[in-house]
Amino acid sequence: MSEEKEKSISHHDMVKEKLEENIFRMANGRFMVVVQKRINGKIKTKKKRNIKLIQEARQIRKGFIYQLSQDDLKHRDGQFKWDVAYKKYVSHIRQKIDDSQTSHKPMGEGSFETAIAAYKYTKQWEKLFIGQISPSHVHSMMNKPEFKALTYGVKKHYMRHIRLAFKFIMGPMASLYLNPAHNVYIPRNKDEEPHQVQWIRPEVMEKIIDLYHDKDMNPLSKWASLFYFAYYTGMRSGEIFSLTADDVHLENPENSYVVVKTTYNWKTEKITPTKSGQQRVVDVTAIRKYLLAHRLRTKAVEKDFFFPRDREWKSGKAAQAVRAALKEVGYTPEKNAKGKELWPNFHSLRASYIMNLLTAGVPHLTVQQLVGHADYATLKHYTAKLKPEDIKGVSHKLKPHTKNRKSG
Repeated sequence: MSEEKEKSISHHDMVKEKLEENIFRMANGRFMVVVQKRINGKIKTKKKRNIKLIQEARQIRKGFIYQLSQDDLKHRDGQFKWDVAYKKYVSHIRQKIDDSQTSHKPMGEGSFETAIAAYKYTKQWEKLFIGQISPSHVHSMMNKPEFKALTYGVKKHYMRHIRLAFKFIMGPMASLYLNPAHNVYIPRNKDEEPHQVQWIRPEVMEKIIDLYHDKDMNPLSKWASLFYFAYYTGMRSGEIFSLTADDVHLENPENSYVVVKTTYNWKTEKITPTKSGQQRVVDVTAIRKYLLAHRLRTKAVEKDFFFPRDREWKSGKAAQAVRAALKEVGYTPEKNAKGKELWPNFHSLRASYIMNLLTAGVPHLTVQQLVGHADYATLKHYTAKLKPEDIKGVSHKLKPHTKNRKSG
């Protein structure tokens, strides 16, 4: 038994053995709980003897930990008010991202930006001590109109950072009992429309390509090459914007590929690691001739990057350009349950790439690697609803067995 524990246990306690952390068996077969914590420079002890059941002893231990943690928080100074505490958490996220840049899996900037954005909805707590913030404060924040107006996914990510901020400041053990956001989760709004992937089908995209190119496939619009490249590589807009000429390998006509290393962060206007933090390779052998012609056209105006720097693209006009192109070819958008038109945007080119590969029979693990998704759960969010004609005759793929006649 350690010297520190011995100071809290006297011969009157008649301790026989230590069973678990803070729980001891007494000579009479019953249990004793002793929990200590240094508060304001002094060791404070909570003790109870002659507990009949081990389950009861564990509950008492939880209560003692909670009480001592509450006392500890009351004695802490202003550095643990919410505004300063959350800044410490954000600095921790920043440091984690910076430290990861030399690892095999560097982190992207998304977590840092989301953490900063989440603080806006907790500003009413900024002068409260951590110990003064209760679950009622958290529920009050969740019921505010500006927070309720957010989509389910955004609210879920913001709550995750708020929960982790408390855990970071309090520590894992105290967080279990004191974290006001612990086990507080965002309920899904039944009236909220589920995300619907907008698949720009090949027959629609072919019309756009024909409209935006001449008979020799020379671009007639500044958006032509960008749309073509995004549709047939599935790369994100920021990844294409940061793509350098050295990342595009077109030397081998049998194996041409793009190495996706970075992305352009539109908010900070900086080039950072990809969203997943990992590099990936995208095959472009099928569009090699187009890309060679593109490189010849743009080499004079842009030496470093594969695509010229465009002011409208950088200012977020790519989505509007996609919609304008669809309108020009007579595209009719789908509607949601409320009758709202669902127009594809630039990111829909990425979703279309995924759907085109999956419907062409490419295994989902291969698609997942090509687009840089960490798991299948992410990939499945990009799958669109199939039309009846898409599944016509698919049962023939099963090749049903019969004895004396051909199936079908």
